[in-house]
Amino acid sequence: MDFCQLLAERERRWNTRLSLAGLYNCPVLSLTLNIPGPDKNLPGADAALCGLRAALCSAVDGAGGKVVDEVRLSGPDGPAWLAAVRMDAMALKALAVAVEESHVLGRLADADVMDAQGQPLNREHLSALASADAAARNGGAVQGRAPRQCFLCSRPASLCRREGRHSLEDLLAAVRQMLGRASENAGQEHTCQP
Repeated sequence: MDFCQLLAERERRWNTRLSLAGLYNCPVLSLTLNIPGPDKNLPGADAALCGLRAALCSAVDGAGGKVVDEVRLSGPDGPAWLAAVRMDAMALKALAVAVEESHVLGRLADADVMDAQGQPLNREHLSALASADAAARNGGAVQGRAPRQCFLCSRPASLCRREGRHSLEDLLAAVRQMLGRASENAGQEHTCQP
C-alpha cells in the first residue's frame, strides 16, 4: 500500500465528515474496520462493514435518531461508511460504543463520532460524562470504559500491540475468521434509509 495514497484517503474521509457535519449541522458517524496489517480489503470486509452499518442504523433508529445522509467510501485503507445523524452527539457515541462492545463483529468496528462543530468524541468523553452523572446522583466514583480488547486474548489491544505480544499472522487468522462469519451472514441485515 502506498503511504501517500493512504494519507490522501484518510484526508478525503476526514473532509467528507466535516462536509456532512457542516451541511446538515448534526453529528457524523464514521465506520471503518480494525484490520491489522497493510491489506485492509480482505475478503469479507465489505460484508462486515454492511453488517455493522445495519446494527448502527438499527441502534440509531431505536434511540429515535435519524440518518439523514450517508456516504460509502472504499480505497487502500479499506471500506468506510459515513453518516450524518440527527441526534445528540454524546448519545450517538454511546450507541456506537455499545455496538462495538456487543455486536458479534464489534471488535472489528471502529465507529467514530464527530459533533456538528467538527470535534471528535471518544470513549474518554463518555467516561467523563458517566463520572459526572454518577457523582451528581450519588457522589460515588465511576470507573471509565474498558479499553478495546485484543483479538486474541483478554488484555487491552493497545498493550498487546505495544509489546508485540502476537504475530501479525495470528492476528490476521482471528480477523479472517470474523470476516468469514460476516460473509456467511451477508444479506441478513436490515437496511436503514437516509
